[in-house]
Amino acid sequence: MSINPVLTTELPFSLPDFANATPRDYHVAIEEGMRTQLGALAKLRSDGSPATVANVLAEWDAAQDVLLRAMNAFFAVYASDATDEMIAIEEEIAPRLAEHSDAIYLDRDLYARLQSLEARIAGGETEADAQDRYALDELLRSFRRAGVALTDEEQTRLRAMNKRLAELSSRFETLNREARVAGGFAVTEAELTGLTDDEKAALKTDDGYRIELVNTTQQPLAAKLADAGVRRRLLEASTSRALSGDFDTREVVVEIARLRAERATLLGYPNHAAIVAEAGTAKTVDAILGMLGPLAQAALAKAVEEGRDLRERYAQLNPGAEFTAADWSFVEAIVRRERFAFDEAELGEYLQVDKVLKAVYAAAEELYGLTFTLRADLGGHVPGTQTYEVHDDEGIIGLFVMDFWARPTKNGGAWMSNLVDQSDRTGDLPVVTNNCNYTPTTTAISWDDVITMFHEFGHALHGLLASSRYAGRSGANTPRDFVEFPSQVNEHWAWTPGRVLPAEWITKLEEASTFGQGYATAETELASLLDLVWHTTPLEELPTSADEVEGFERRALEKYGLVNELVPPRYRTQYFAHIWGGGYAASYYGYAWAKVMDADAVAWFKENTEGHSPAMTLRQAGEHFRRTLLAPGGSVDPMETYRSFRGRDPELAPLLARLGLTI
Repeated sequence: MSINPVLTTELPFSLPDFANATPRDYHVAIEEGMRTQLGALAKLRSDGSPATVANVLAEWDAAQDVLLRAMNAFFAVYASDATDEMIAIEEEIAPRLAEHSDAIYLDRDLYARLQSLEARIAGGETEADAQDRYALDELLRSFRRAGVALTDEEQTRLRAMNKRLAELSSRFETLNREARVAGGFAVTEAELTGLTDDEKAALKTDDGYRIELVNTTQQPLAAKLADAGVRRRLLEASTSRALSGDFDTREVVVEIARLRAERATLLGYPNHAAIVAEAGTAKTVDAILGMLGPLAQAALAKAVEEGRDLRERYAQLNPGAEFTAADWSFVEAIVRRERFAFDEAELGEYLQVDKVLKAVYAAAEELYGLTFTLRADLGGHVPGTQTYEVHDDEGIIGLFVMDFWARPTKNGGAWMSNLVDQSDRTGDLPVVTNNCNYTPTTTAISWDDVITMFHEFGHALHGLLASSRYAGRSGANTPRDFVEFPSQVNEHWAWTPGRVLPAEWITKLEEASTFGQGYATAETELASLLDLVWHTTPLEELPTSADEVEGFERRALEKYGLVNELVPPRYRTQYFAHIWGGGYAASYYGYAWAKVMDADAVAWFKENTEGHSPAMTLRQAGEHFRRTLLAPGGSVDPMETYRSFRGRDPELAPLLARLGLTI
């Protein structure tokens, strides 16, 4: 019998054989993974011998090996190349995976086996180290949050809800992707005034030019498009997508929100956000709102001040014309050039894709001693990837796969994923990906894109530098409100003079660093609060139809005094993929939560590596960050790793100083 290409471990680094895998192979591999896991857990459950780490935790981790491998491979391909066949498979397996999870986490006998191990560890009858104890504690909490204590009747209802939610999440992803593609529109070359020749070439089609939408409300091209009419069309296309027609997501959104609220009540929680907060580092919704509400309000107040200046300048440029949200980024770019003698268009020679990627690698070498060797013989999850073998001072540590290119079947934005999770138990080295959306004609990218590249590579480093016993807890397998923190720290290294830009340009950027931060912070935190309101509102107060969605959204922002027509949320409800399809439900606050740790950590680096008598070289500081925080990943309490790194809990002051905000 031939080995499924998805499950083979014969290739270097145990890479799946993507080149020979068919859509059916992924489907078969996932089904095999579910069968294998349930079979292994049945043996674990019925094992009558005294519970130990070896016969419970190690066996638990081993039970998921096949399924984890299959899912890593499938979802990497699905995100980068969602063909009709792959979409059909995802829609079919999503509810199956939900049922599979319920079969495990609602199993009272499995829970009892874990409790037996907990009792024996507490009684000193068997040994367990910090990783074992944390893995066991998290497993037990997962069972409780999943509903293991519910009655049979309640579990039946819960299983039905979980299956339906999985179906709806999959449906949302498909509709949202199609709505984004459908939202693009044709333009003439004359309407592209303000763009460089390379930027125009990236929009060229067989019969003219076409602007495609990106995931967010504001569209990056608007900062350069001189034609106000085109800017308005672009923002209207962005904010109205998925509101009508074949790709309207609102009915799906309403059903998801209502089911999540009902499920939370069944599980004994006040709302869905409370479940999420408990599983994260925030622990309570009050803690989240205590940080997020004042931050959003302070940011919007600053954005309003910024808006006055921009409106005044726009009136000078276009007497009698109305200043709208569509004009914000365009005028902001003009004022930035005038105020700080800074024009991003002049940076093109430095911001070429290949040069920026080399700078990303150079930073990793300076901080962690990593080097990258191209492996042209190893293919990635889609055609056209670049694969690199990664080394540190002691040898090979893993594999990095880069997928640069946009395609109609690819998710928007940029992200990191695992193809193979690091595990001390199996000896597997990590294989991680970064995925972007450049076109082959792209030469220079924006400074924001540079920061994104460093950010996503920060996620990759979290995976590559992992050193954990259990695969499910290695690297970036951490709570949602922690996982963005290490990647945000990595953004800092883009600002090193001479790395991406010469020192004089970095100085100009730093002088302008708080300019526009009111808007940038406000749009993000408005989206975070919108997410939380959807997931803290009682069932009886949630919308019951698609027509109520926009009104609910407006009232949600009004509740916190955050409605301003010039500053729309970074995502509107109907295309907020993070929370309806991307696993960030009630978790989008995590970006701001992580920024607190990020700014505090960067302050530590500056304190210890700069000045007349630095305590450490940058390499020594990077090694400390690696060993205390990156390497443990999710194998121990993330906040304990932070304290191990920093020596204390994170403080808010460095973030406020960075943003130029006062609370």
